[in-house]
Amino acid sequence: MPPHPRHLLIPLLLAGTCACARAPVSRDVEALAALRVEAIRPPMPASRAVRVDRPVTTGLRLDVLPDRAHVFVDGRAMGLARHLGTLLPLSPGVHQVSVRLEGHATWRAEVLVGDRPEPIQVTLTASP
Repeated sequence: MPPHPRHLLIPLLLAGTCACARAPVSRDVEALAALRVEAIRPPMPASRAVRVDRPVTTGLRLDVLPDRAHVFVDGRAMGLARHLGTLLPLSPGVHQVSVRLEGHATWRAEVLVGDRPEPIQVTLTASP
């Protein structure tokens, strides 16, 4: 019965009879440097469209009185009106906005945010 191929490969490699062991050694330093660069350089990705995320420059420009009211957008608490600053960044589209303060009537609206900040003025009235 013939020997298993794995048993033949090991003695051949140990004896140095593979083709790579007999390749001539290049003394050309530039060629070796080029080979090193090619070996280190990562492969180039396939060409495709690259999406560039722009910083959000739109949202709501809120002016709320009293400024200690809580602001909610799409059901998420955003914080106190006085702490939100001049621009509440939001993605373009329709958003559910509400402004609440205990002892005052809640203000609610659907707001369409476009490419520019949408100015919103809210004055809460005390509830009886």
